[in-house]
Amino acid sequence: MKYLKFTSYIFIGVLLLISCEIENNPVEILSFTASDSTAISGIGVMLYCEAEDGDNDKLSFSWETSSGVFSTQRDSTEWIPPNDKGTFFVTCKVSDGVGSSDARTIPISVSPATPVPVSGLQWTLTDNGLIAGQNSSNDNNTGVTDYWDGSVENADYGWNVTMQETPNGEISQSLQFKVEDSANCGGENSNTQSGSATANIQVNGDSPITLELDFSGVGEAQSSGYDLIEFALDGTVIGDGQAPGGGQGCASDSVLVNPADLQSLDPGPHTLVINFTTNDAQYHVDAYYEIEVKLIVPR
Repeated sequence: MKYLKFTSYIFIGVLLLISCEIENNPVEILSFTASDSTAISGIGVMLYCEAEDGDNDKLSFSWETSSGVFSTQRDSTEWIPPNDKGTFFVTCKVSDGVGSSDARTIPISVSPATPVPVSGLQWTLTDNGLIAGQNSSNDNNTGVTDYWDGSVENADYGWNVTMQETPNGEISQSLQFKVEDSANCGGENSNTQSGSATANIQVNGDSPITLELDFSGVGEAQSSGYDLIEFALDGTVIGDGQAPGGGQGCASDSVLVNPADLQSLDPGPHTLVINFTTNDAQYHVDAYYEIEVKLIVPR
């Protein structure tokens, strides 16, 4: 009798195990989409995978393809395509961790990035009037402290330059000239401060490229005609800016900008010069100019 009872317990246990296995509802991917069905080598594409589980089990996500890099293992990820041309099949796999999973695959067509046919794009930077002397904002006396990260609070006095970025068909870079506060406004600098940034641009190939310049900043709010900046391309002035003025003494405000039009650079050498000067030694507080330079392959 005890033997029969023990056997019954085992039988019931097996049924319960089978019942539990049967009751594990499946995982289902509801949608799997990409931010774009075409991509450029090295430029990220966002992937979104939406799934549900009838038991509300915690779901885990994984991503697979033959090449490229994924940023996360969650329900969305950024895929950085490889430097190859072709169609890549990207798979999202979802699992509930207790035996149920689902997968879905989508194609993404990848093309190589379009290079900008430019060589020799380097900046020659000089500054004058800093308290510690010319190019004193860095140890290498080049006007650049390694590379600037692009944030105002991390800029040094004098010139700051970011690393060049090369998205598809573009080269972009930002420069900033930051002014030391004048002695009459709580600072220590009693000099007229100035700086020059020169880039030699060699356009290769047979087709022109486009130069785009954007700039902004803050200058003295006492008198206009100070904190002057000027942009010259191949000896011709193409844009400028100055302090706003306003008779507010030791204060700063947004500079007045005369923007530069888009410039077409034919194949061959070109010279871009950016000149800055405070134009005197007074009323300079938190002043700076920031310039974004882009070279673009026309589409």
